[in-house]
Amino acid sequence: MTLKEFQACVEFNIEHGIKHSILGLGAPGVGKSQVIRQIGKKYGYKVIDIRLAQMSEVEIGGLIYPNEDRTKTKWLSPEILPDEERDGKNTILLLDEITSCPKRVQVAAYQLILDRRVGQYTLPEGTVVVALGNREDDDGVYIRLAGPLADRFEIHYIDVDFNSWKYDFAIPYGVHNYIVDYLTFKPSALHNQSESMDDMVFATPRSWERVSDILKIDDNLNNPVVCHKIIGNVGETEGNQFIRYIKNHSGLISVDEFLQGKDADEKPELMATLINALMDKVYFIKNVQSFEELDESQKQMLFTVIKSLFRFRTAEFTVMGIKQLLELNRGAVKTAFAQCDDVRIDKFLDRHARALGL
Repeated sequence: MTLKEFQACVEFNIEHGIKHSILGLGAPGVGKSQVIRQIGKKYGYKVIDIRLAQMSEVEIGGLIYPNEDRTKTKWLSPEILPDEERDGKNTILLLDEITSCPKRVQVAAYQLILDRRVGQYTLPEGTVVVALGNREDDDGVYIRLAGPLADRFEIHYIDVDFNSWKYDFAIPYGVHNYIVDYLTFKPSALHNQSESMDDMVFATPRSWERVSDILKIDDNLNNPVVCHKIIGNVGETEGNQFIRYIKNHSGLISVDEFLQGKDADEKPELMATLINALMDKVYFIKNVQSFEELDESQKQMLFTVIKSLFRFRTAEFTVMGIKQLLELNRGAVKTAFAQCDDVRIDKFLDRHARALGL
């Protein structure tokens, strides 16, 4: 499943008050932990992140000590676990790295996951338990969960999906456009770890996010420090390919500049990237049934993008852009065409109706 689908499964439990624990397994750096924090922010849940690989069984299970007259034992529960008075009524207990921690730590977490309690401590009613880990073939530390423990989870395997990353994370959260452009051109570079790789540095969504942070400070790819930092995050091969790609596309204006009226250099290799960026601006139309469902700002953006496509001097690029728009939502786009009230657009559509499938 995609990361977005995993998010929907966790949100289903929150929205319906289901207390079943969920386990998400996926490659390092795909954004598993990040999406849980986003869920917490969306629903107002405090996320308590426990990295099990760094814990001992005592830190999870608590400590037994004698009572005052030394006739019975008492249980000292760990401070890191959710506390309703301190953390609020609603929390997400995130048990990260569960497949990388020793068996004895997994055993300590077992009762917490199974019975929502450990020793004399009980999880608050409003706590949602989510565990995360890597899969056996993800080339990381992997310790298989005991059968009874695995059986207590709703388990989901999370795959890297470029479109989900691009439209649900990169664009909404402002990942640098150099990275979005490059990965649109080469989606396989989003996560390129493989078992045969000797290099300990490889590209992941998390490492591209770090590159984005660097480029927001300095996106001059003639600066050797910036180039070294890019390579240090995504690896030498991928880093050099990324740098070369961006330098070769240096004539590409930003999508915002184009929408504001600046003319584009209509080289084919540049136009494909610009048209992709224009589609990103109106990707929201993919999620509606009709044009009427759009709010006014969305309608205006759609009109703006449509009109911008007719500024290309080469009809081939206009046709390319219109085709991509129609693929997003044919009905909504056709309605928008009708409401543009532009003779030039009407004539172009009539002339190229066959090529556009209209």
